[in-house]
Amino acid sequence: MKKRNLIYIALSLLLTSGAFTSCDDYLDVNNNPNYPTTASLESLLPSAEANTIAQLGLNGQLIGSLWSQYVTQGNSTNQYNTTVNYSLTQESYNAFWSNAYANTLQDLKIMMSLAEEEEAWNYWVIGKIMTAYNYHMLTDLYGDIPFTEALNVKEYPAPKYDDSKSVVYPGIIKLLDEAIAKAPEAKGGLNPSIDNKDFFFKGDIDKWVALAKSLKLKIYLRDYESNKTQIASLISAGGLFTDNFAFTVYEDATNKGNPLYEYNIRQLNTKENIRACHTFLEFLLAANDPRIEQIYEITTAAKEAIDEGENLTTYRELYEGLPCGTKPSTTAGTSDAVPLVNSSRYKQAYSDTTYLMNAAEAYFMIAEAQARAGKVAEAKTAYDEGVRKAFGRWGFDATDFIKAGGVYEFKSSSLSTMLKSILTQKWVAAAKANAWDAWMDRNRTGIPAISDAEKVRVSNTAPGLEEGYELGSLVRPGTTVLGAREIPRRIPVPNVSALYNVNAPATKPTQEPLWWQVAQGN
Repeated sequence: MKKRNLIYIALSLLLTSGAFTSCDDYLDVNNNPNYPTTASLESLLPSAEANTIAQLGLNGQLIGSLWSQYVTQGNSTNQYNTTVNYSLTQESYNAFWSNAYANTLQDLKIMMSLAEEEEAWNYWVIGKIMTAYNYHMLTDLYGDIPFTEALNVKEYPAPKYDDSKSVVYPGIIKLLDEAIAKAPEAKGGLNPSIDNKDFFFKGDIDKWVALAKSLKLKIYLRDYESNKTQIASLISAGGLFTDNFAFTVYEDATNKGNPLYEYNIRQLNTKENIRACHTFLEFLLAANDPRIEQIYEITTAAKEAIDEGENLTTYRELYEGLPCGTKPSTTAGTSDAVPLVNSSRYKQAYSDTTYLMNAAEAYFMIAEAQARAGKVAEAKTAYDEGVRKAFGRWGFDATDFIKAGGVYEFKSSSLSTMLKSILTQKWVAAAKANAWDAWMDRNRTGIPAISDAEKVRVSNTAPGLEEGYELGSLVRPGTTVLGAREIPRRIPVPNVSALYNVNAPATKPTQEPLWWQVAQGN
């Protein structure tokens, strides 16, 4: 089998098995009766990477984009109504859980065992880091998870759920430290060639080690005060990640494109589901930020006007959005209606890169750590570079935006102003990248804030902000099962485990914060 086909198989399985609900068959974390018992290093690595890409590139990008209010449900369709209005159940987004435990982590466990037997330490190091990344994703989404007893069905048919703070996060750090320590043996020598079997870095161990260090920083920032010594040492030692952890090779064919594109455009056969949300659109418009061109399409009405010879030159004339979580009428003439031709689609292409970490994010993490340590100059340097990387990803120059007096100038009068600058730009940079991390950061830091105002604009059809609304803050969706200033904090543990594992904890409300998140209302 050609190695690239593994990503397509992973996409196909994910898209055809249901992205949002689980199958009826019992599938707990240790039990996949169809899983192969023998495989090779050459097939296991791309398989594990492909499954990670397929999951976070679809469900991670979707919920992150909706809950970070980059986009909202289109007002002529209904595909994501429950998601945009926070109506989650234990059948929602089960694939995060079942894909990781039944496929990805199993692949990596077998691969590392084979790598030890063959002394293929380059595969082993990558396997450790990918294992850490997947457990990090799971504990961020669910809180307490099976960790120490996971993936061993013979000894632990009903694995216990380990405490996220005291067991899982330290365990992830240990996995990363083991990978970093083994890195010298993973370079050169008798290690087998990896090359294109590694979708991300083509077997470059130095890049994997840099990623591991930045992933440690990301995890330490979950609790800065407890980890500030380790954070300072990590930054002082250098060698942190400055690249993109991303998959770029897609094809324009069924199940061979970007995962969200495959599901939302090709499989559902409509381009109307996801539209620009006033929250993010108005922020970009106010800053005259050119990245708007890469995130949204110009409206059909604007295209028609240009075709008829009108000279539309401003972003305000070209782009328009919808109120987040509210579906105004599409019928022209109805009060505050937004016909389809008057709102911007979310720009999607089969070739869209899937990011698991981007270079801008890596610099913003350093900026946050330096700001919290009181190192203002260092925080500004990292912040400026983060903004440059975020603009540069789209081919734009950030110089005028970050200069003194620029709209994105680093504000350094206090820790709170520094954090607001950093986390706001990190939120912007995550659009069409690793959007699920923006949702995580919002819940960790309270930035962007959730406004007391219930909508961004006074009118759907004319500019003008609602009284009390501050640009760059989120709003309450038009209809929601949660409170006025509440947002989902976790994904419910799915029934595939909750109903069959006697050690599964009682289901917690989606609005209950995880241990590292700010309280609701913040």
